[in-house]
Amino acid sequence: MDERLDEKDLALIEELRKDSRLSEKRLAGKTSIPMTTVHNRLRRLRGLGVITGSTIRLDYAKLGRPLTAYVLLKGAPGADRKIMLSHVSSIPGVSEAAVVAGAEPDIIFKIRAASIEELNAVVVEDLRRQKTISDARLMVCYERIENE
Repeated sequence: MDERLDEKDLALIEELRKDSRLSEKRLAGKTSIPMTTVHNRLRRLRGLGVITGSTIRLDYAKLGRPLTAYVLLKGAPGADRKIMLSHVSSIPGVSEAAVVAGAEPDIIFKIRAASIEELNAVVVEDLRRQKTISDARLMVCYERIENE
């Protein structure tokens, strides 16, 4: 199976990234690619694992979580980063977390919260009390663009 992606594949992916609910007919119209080609390309992209599903984009303010923040964690010497990541991923409102390489921090995660008090509870009352964490820094977003 040929795994190279061309401009048609990339055009389909870009349109689906904007709106994963688009029908094959709408995709054909938006990309000027014949509908049969769209159907075959999508089947191929799914078969290759390039497209692994579809998703929704939520309005977190309407869900009662209007605040978005990033938290940067530095692990204590000898701390197991996988255990730290597991703990972080269990925190309500965490939508993304990663162990990162390079300079500090060791872990960065995105959290959506109802209030500044909720963020405080996570960072001050939970994370900063963990023996595996030597530093936790909070960055609250006041404006952002989300492309995914």
